[in-house]
Amino acid sequence: MATFVTRSQWGARAPKSVSDNITPAQGGVVVHHVDAVKVAKAHHADCAAQVRGIQNFHMDSNGWSDIAYSHLACVHGYLFQGRGENVRTAAQGTTQGNDDWYAVCALTGGSSSTYDTITTGLIDAVRYGINRLRVSGGAAQAITGHRDHHATACPGNLYSRVLSGEVNPGGGPLPHPGVSFRQPPTFEHASVATWQYRMNSAHGYSLAVDGRYGPGSDSACRGFQSSRGLSVDGIVGPATWGATFAQNQPGPPFSRDVRP
Repeated sequence: MATFVTRSQWGARAPKSVSDNITPAQGGVVVHHVDAVKVAKAHHADCAAQVRGIQNFHMDSNGWSDIAYSHLACVHGYLFQGRGENVRTAAQGTTQGNDDWYAVCALTGGSSSTYDTITTGLIDAVRYGINRLRVSGGAAQAITGHRDHHATACPGNLYSRVLSGEVNPGGGPLPHPGVSFRQPPTFEHASVATWQYRMNSAHGYSLAVDGRYGPGSDSACRGFQSSRGLSVDGIVGPATWGATFAQNQPGPPFSRDVRP
């Protein structure tokens, strides 16, 4: 179990304002990292100062009311309280993202070839943060990466841990987000982007990863459902989602270039 560090314990400044205008039951939790370069501290004694630095940057340089994230996790297995439960974030890069989603930021960074070590303690702390936001903050089951909401590489090498379900507090494959994708009309949700990315990376499709479930995504879904012996209805419900994120499944017989 990760250790929780309250705002007073890490020396947080008081927020300029607090907004409870958030509807996390319509979204879930987004996983972030800090930067495209390595940032993890070798010693836990330095992590509180790092979090204070992030808060200062967000408040003084970005002009935000507080540190952007709901919670922050370090590689030593500690979870730092950010804005906390039932408070709107400023982390996702979109209005809807901040309205409907909490944010847990890993105090890591780097490129795909040179990334901070993703420790067991870090994963435990991220899981703990997501669990807190679900149990005390009313977050839906969905877990996405920042890249599913905004044009960014964030959360870097942690994104594969999101897709695998490793950061899910309940374990197992990434849980169904609690909303089923269907069209028409085109259905928009950040978890659609997570599903599209998985369809491309694990099953050989070439969907636009844009969070929009349109005719192309529907067609890909139907082909995938047929190949897995599922009911072919074009709806990404729990069964289709589970098959999409199941481990070690064969891909389609050939790659399909399908747009959303």
